[in-house]
Amino acid sequence: MQNNDLKYRLKQIIREEITLALKEDSYKFGKLADPKKMDPNDPMVKVTGFASMNRSSIRSQIVDRLSGALATAKDAARGGTESYQAYKQLQDLISDAGILYKLIGAELDTANALEATRLKGGRRTIPIPKQ
Repeated sequence: MQNNDLKYRLKQIIREEITLALKEDSYKFGKLADPKKMDPNDPMVKVTGFASMNRSSIRSQIVDRLSGALATAKDAARGGTESYQAYKQLQDLISDAGILYKLIGAELDTANALEATRLKGGRRTIPIPKQ
């Protein structure tokens, strides 16, 4: 009797895990904060490991961080005693562990999610612009 209970419980656990795995979102860097109540032109996005921001804020953060990186690169290229530290800062900023990488990934994940919703179709009061 115990053997049958164990088999039944294992089958139940496997079914639950498969159901959960199928329901998971396929985002790595960011996802729509509330897909049902979103503004399709400027949705709220949860950036993994960072914050929740509007999509326009993410785009402006990317521009600001790239502008800062360019200024740092110009300063480092001039040489001097601070050159090494400036290059280390650039390396940290551009690395895949840096926030710039996460922000760009969140922008791409959001665009993919919006495009998938747009292609799915259905009744929507506000059309989602093509990504």
